[in-house]
Amino acid sequence: MNWHKKNIAMLVGLLFMSLQMFGQYKISGHIKNHGGRILLLVQDATGKYDTLANSLTANGKFYFTGKVRRPIAAEIRAVNTRLRIPIFLEKGDYKVSADVKQLKVYEVAGGGKMQKLRNEFRKKELELQRECDSIRKEYEAEYGKDDYFSRLQIKGLLLRYEDLYDEAEDEFLKANDNIVSAALLAWRMERLMERKSLSKKYELLGMNARATVPGCYVKPFAEKIAALVVGGTAPDLRMQTPEGDSLSIYGVKAKAKIIDFWASWCDPQPEANAELKRLNKEYKKNKNFAMLGISLDIDREAWETAIKKDTLSWDQVCDFTGLSSETAKQYAILTLPTNILLSPTGKILARDIQGEALTDKLKELLKTEEKKPGKSIR
Repeated sequence: MNWHKKNIAMLVGLLFMSLQMFGQYKISGHIKNHGGRILLLVQDATGKYDTLANSLTANGKFYFTGKVRRPIAAEIRAVNTRLRIPIFLEKGDYKVSADVKQLKVYEVAGGGKMQKLRNEFRKKELELQRECDSIRKEYEAEYGKDDYFSRLQIKGLLLRYEDLYDEAEDEFLKANDNIVSAALLAWRMERLMERKSLSKKYELLGMNARATVPGCYVKPFAEKIAALVVGGTAPDLRMQTPEGDSLSIYGVKAKAKIIDFWASWCDPQPEANAELKRLNKEYKKNKNFAMLGISLDIDREAWETAIKKDTLSWDQVCDFTGLSSETAKQYAILTLPTNILLSPTGKILARDIQGEALTDKLKELLKTEEKKPGKSIR
């Protein structure tokens, strides 16, 4: 009998300890100018989103509550708007305010230790943004929005803002080995991949940050970018030509090869195609030169029509799976158009360069290859 009592007491104690491990969060908020559904979402290590809670509101007010064992990176979304609010779920009370007409102006007050840490960095973000906006307004007031000099200065200003943001972010990542640092990278991953800086940022994360869910999500993308930066080796993949034949990336033999990722629905594509057509016209008689267009279309007819309409006379392939294609994943393609210049061995020599920079790099490569002994590849 005593044995049974001891077991029951032990089980009750373990249950009590287990319950204490959970922390309850309570989120009340108001999103102005929004009448509709509001979601509380979490992302798993594969990038898939799961809905923790949702609210259908006529006036933008909502309330979410739940329990967590450890801090979780989540986000609040107003459905059918571009509003996304990062939030770290921990034991505590939160108050959220936002406006769908001012996407950058949101506030998450309260919460636990991780949320307070995120709010500290948020202050730095807003400070840099205010400085950037202030200088931009000065240029626009002085020269006008459409003035060439003004646009040039504003472009330089935005690049400088990104540099300052990167510096602040790097300091934060190195100083905070936790989920907040990992979530910052996950939140900005698309932009960091565009700038080819994701792998360098990931290297700044500590082991605790890497072990979190957002850290695990970022890891494979960081490793992929590290392999696909200039100096890395391009993966080989096989796809279908308009004629129905199979052609691999390495199957296009050349000492200087441009890989162009594009799609018929891409707005900047006509300008990009004009540049590629110019290069093709200039170098198509050079047996050391070749181009391969890889389309991320999903519609065969749209793809074939675009090839004929724009007279894209170089090799073209497509697997009709769009941005989710294995090719896009292997090459970390998030924006279109994207071009990659390859060496004879498949080494990446340049990525996302246009105009004179692309022409000069191509000339330099062809000149170097022509000086080498032996016959051309094609």
